[in-house]
Amino acid sequence: MAPSVLRALEAIKRYNAQPEQIDHAILCAINVTLCLASGGDDRVSEGFNEDIARSGRRFGLQYT
Repeated sequence: MAPSVLRALEAIKRYNAQPEQIDHAILCAINVTLCLASGGDDRVSEGFNEDIARSGRRFGLQYT
C-alpha cells in the first residue's frame, strides 16, 4: 500500500473521521500517490478525478 494512503488511513482512525471526511482523505491520498508515481504529471491525477466524478457520486452526469 502506498505510504500516503497508509497515513490517511491512520489519520482516519486516530481522529475518528466522519464518512464524508474518510472519502476526502482517501481520495487526496490517492491523488498524491498518483502525482508522485507519475513524476509530477498532474494530468494523471486529474484523469483519476474525472473518472471518479463520472462514475462516483455524480453518476450519470457527463462533463464536457
